[in-house]
Amino acid sequence: MIKIWGTSFSLIGDLIMSLPQLVYFKKKYKKTYINFVLHKKISYCAPLFFNHPDIDKILISGEWSSFNSNDYRIASKCDVITTKLDHNNKQILNRQHEDKNWYNHRSCIEETALMSGITDLNETLTTNEKIPYLYKWFDCGFEDEQKKAAYTYDKIESKRNKILNKSLAIWPFAGYGRSKNRNPSEEWWSRLVSKLIDNSINVYHFGYFKEPKLSKNIKYYHNLTDLDFFNQIKISLGSKLALGTDSGSMWVLSAYNHPMIILGINWYDNHTDNLKATIPPIKNGECIFNKNNFLNLSVDEIYEKILSYGVKKENLIEKIFKF
Repeated sequence: MIKIWGTSFSLIGDLIMSLPQLVYFKKKYKKTYINFVLHKKISYCAPLFFNHPDIDKILISGEWSSFNSNDYRIASKCDVITTKLDHNNKQILNRQHEDKNWYNHRSCIEETALMSGITDLNETLTTNEKIPYLYKWFDCGFEDEQKKAAYTYDKIESKRNKILNKSLAIWPFAGYGRSKNRNPSEEWWSRLVSKLIDNSINVYHFGYFKEPKLSKNIKYYHNLTDLDFFNQIKISLGSKLALGTDSGSMWVLSAYNHPMIILGINWYDNHTDNLKATIPPIKNGECIFNKNNFLNLSVDEIYEKILSYGVKKENLIEKIFKF
């Protein structure tokens, strides 16, 4: 049995990028036991990885964004460790990019694997095996109140989930709004949301709780950024389509194979080649790429694209019964 300790630890997007490494290890060794490690600061996203077929155990680090002596003890007993250990000081070292401009040469999937010491990812995995995968063990949409203390009963689906199923989920601000060059402006998003709600389309806004509100219309604009991350993901997966920027949240939705449109851009410094290096593999949707900036991104074009994915207006009956 080969014991493995990894794979990426600190950021949600990086964790999703590292999922193909699990397939790699399962193919590389006949018998493995994989410890999937998360820093304590992102322990809230642990439910995303429940029931994953290639994860044997989820470990949360002993420190907020680093590791303690117990983490070192567990890692040092493993056969494969996806970062370096300092045995003299009994510490786990941070992962590092050896090439600061890696994005001009490799995809984020390849770079994350290289940081784990994997040099033959492309030779070992097929194209499909390099696509991150998450197992949907939960029901998508809003958590509806159900009958309690019964041996058997049918699950009741609420009308708000039926409305959600025809609606748009947006994750507008990458990096919780801190990386402004990674997403269109607040003004651009407000114009898009206005066009959608003017046409009776429900918009559900997800992201960080400090993000700006994009509309005062409480009938069609639903800001859910105050919910915990896992519930935001579950509700977002109940939508007809997700629209967002290059962020860990959209990586998560992509790994669940949810219909999506990503508004991409080469946001790293000196990113001049291999421009889609940070965009997740999208099996069920597309990336609308904007080189260098979003200044020419058309609200009308994105609106028509949203409709092409089957996002629909709320009908009269739904309006009457809407929660």
